[in-house]
Amino acid sequence: MTATSYPVIRRNGGCGVETHRPFAATATALRRPLRAEGWYRRSSGRDICPDCWKAGRR
Repeated sequence: MTATSYPVIRRNGGCGVETHRPFAATATALRRPLRAEGWYRRSSGRDICPDCWKAGRR
């Protein structure tokens, strides 16, 4: 058995959506490709998933 740790980005605000990349070593490396997938990051630091962004829950 092995234990691997990796950063996870969770939607701040209740919907429970999260994403990760198994080879990303830092949260910064993880966030780079998320914009292309529809994830947003507010200036306040909140991460918003694509579904919530489309639904207007910002």
